[in-house]
Amino acid sequence: MSASPLSCLFRSEKSGTAADMAVAGLVWVERIEQVAVAGQSDCALPPEPAGLTVLAATKGSLRLQSAAVTGTLLRGQAVVLPPEGGCCLTAHESGECLAVVLSGMLVGRLMQGHYGDGRLFCPAGLGDVLETVHALREDGPSAERVSAAAYRLLMRLHETARPYETRSGYPLLVDAGIGIMQQEFAHICGVDEVAERLGVTTAHFTRLFSQTVGTPPGRFLKQQKLAHAKKLLLLPEMTVTLVAELTGYSNVNYFSKVFHKETGMTPGEYRKLHKPDADEHGELHDMLQELYL
Repeated sequence: MSASPLSCLFRSEKSGTAADMAVAGLVWVERIEQVAVAGQSDCALPPEPAGLTVLAATKGSLRLQSAAVTGTLLRGQAVVLPPEGGCCLTAHESGECLAVVLSGMLVGRLMQGHYGDGRLFCPAGLGDVLETVHALREDGPSAERVSAAAYRLLMRLHETARPYETRSGYPLLVDAGIGIMQQEFAHICGVDEVAERLGVTTAHFTRLFSQTVGTPPGRFLKQQKLAHAKKLLLLPEMTVTLVAELTGYSNVNYFSKVFHKETGMTPGEYRKLHKPDADEHGELHDMLQELYL
C-alpha cells in the first residue's frame, strides 16, 4: 500500500501536576492529524492500542475498510474506529480527512456498547471534529482545555453514532453519489451539484451511475425526493407547500406537476387515498424529526 501524507495538527503532552494527569486519565485528545489520500491509491492507518480514532472526511470521498466497518465516507461525515481498529482508506479522486485520537477511562465507558452494536457512523461528525481542532489551536493549551475538548467530542459521538448502512457492490464514485442523494436530497438542486462534490464531471458521473445502477442519477434523485414527499403527505398538518420545501422543491406548482407526472395524481389526491394508522403516524413524526428538525 502506498503511504499518504500525515500532517500533525496537534499532539498533546501528558505532563504537569497530579491533577493534570488525573484529568488526562479521564478523557484526553492524544493527537489530531490531517490525512491526504491521492487518487487511485491506498492509505493504511495503524490501530491505536488504547485509543479511539475518529475519522472525519474534509475533502472528496473515501472508501474505508476495517474490521469494524466497511463503507464510503463522504465529505462532512465521520466514523469511529475502536481501539485496535486500524483501517485502509482508498480515494477515487483525491480525498482528505482529519484523524482525532481520544483516550481515557470515559472513552471505554461511553463507547463500549457502541462497538458491539456497530454504532460507529456519524453522518455530521465533521463539525464536531472541527470544533475540537479549533479549541486546541492555541499554543500550549491547558490540561483542562484539552480534556474539555475531548469530552465535548466524545459526548457528541456518543449521541450521534449509528450503524452504517452499506451499499456493497458499487464502485466508490457511485456509492458516494448514492450516499449524498439519499442523505441530502432535500438540499440538492441537481446532478451537477453531486458531481461537483465528488470532483468529477457531470457526464462521467452520469454515465458510470447509469451503467451501474440502471437508472440515471437525475431520476434517482427525483425518486428520493418523491418517496419522502409521499411520507410527508400522510401527515395532515403538512401543507403541500411545506412538503415541497422539505423535499427540495422551491416552487410548489412545479412540485405538483412532477408529482402528478410520476404518480398519476396530485399531492392532494394522493393524501386523500392514503391515510396512516396510529402507529404509522407516530413513525412518520419520528422520521420528520430525524430528517429535518
